[in-house]
Amino acid sequence: MQRDLQFLLDMLQSAELIITYTAKSSKDEFVANVQLQDSVIRRLLVIAEAARRVSAATRQTLSNISWQEINGMRNRLVHDYDDVNLNIVWDVIQSAIPPLIAELKSQIPPEH
Repeated sequence: MQRDLQFLLDMLQSAELIITYTAKSSKDEFVANVQLQDSVIRRLLVIAEAARRVSAATRQTLSNISWQEINGMRNRLVHDYDDVNLNIVWDVIQSAIPPLIAELKSQIPPEH
């Protein structure tokens, strides 16, 4: 579980950074800002890679986390890098990242 805890912390840190990066941006500003897109996409990839490393037992325990969707997003970002739909990325930022943060915070002991 100790390794899993580190991966969950990596996911949480990246999710929180995505919120920080985009806190003062509108969707139009996000779409127009390649550097911001790169930062967010990098963090989405870190979330996905860390999620992939979480043990199957822990993934089963944390069934409120959309493990398959996280992996699917990673595959799209990596394999279809030249056709990333920024509207979908923005929707993920707005609708999926905040609940992910809440779920991870509820599962990670406060001393971490």
